[in-house]
Amino acid sequence: MPLSMIEFKVLSILPRGAGYPITTRNICKATQLSVRDVRAAVSNLIGLYGVPIVANRNSKNSGLFIATDEAELNIGIASFKSQVTTMNARISAIEQADLTGWESQLRPDIEHLSSERRHIQGA
Repeated sequence: MPLSMIEFKVLSILPRGAGYPITTRNICKATQLSVRDVRAAVSNLIGLYGVPIVANRNSKNSGLFIATDEAELNIGIASFKSQVTTMNARISAIEQADLTGWESQLRPDIEHLSSERRHIQGA
């Protein structure tokens, strides 16, 4: 499967190495692509072409980059594993959700905060 123009644009802007990762937002600005297109291109570059694109999400220096060594690859793998753990916890919470009772459980808080908001807006 040949590389698409969108995939090429994203690939060409991704930095090699963890030194200066780039955020999805900045890729969008630089390429004039939508977030959806950038994410799809990154997914294709990883899944179809084996490009070792990873993300650093644990510091001020966060963003996407192409891993150039095992240490950088491990940074990205750790970030993805953390994301999977969070997503699995969310899935479990949704599976256990009370479809009929959640609203009545939150009603006292909702009424209190609504009253507080009206009070602040009326001041």
